[in-house]
Amino acid sequence: MASSENVIFIGKKNTPNYVLAVVTQFSMGAKSVTIKARGRAISKAVDTAELVKKMLPDVKEKEVKIGSEE
Repeated sequence: MASSENVIFIGKKNTPNYVLAVVTQFSMGAKSVTIKARGRAISKAVDTAELVKKMLPDVKEKEVKIGSEE
């Protein structure tokens, strides 16, 4: 499981900001980065993950979780 430092929470910023955050985490030596989003930001999280995979071909998706918090 990723440490709290390797979690990117997707919100209202532009997608390139989140892509840069993920790429920065990997360049600092992170072995995994978790992208989290809720509601309308889920599509932005998917876009972020896809752009990161294009920029860093060695990066692979480990798992996708969909659920609700209660």
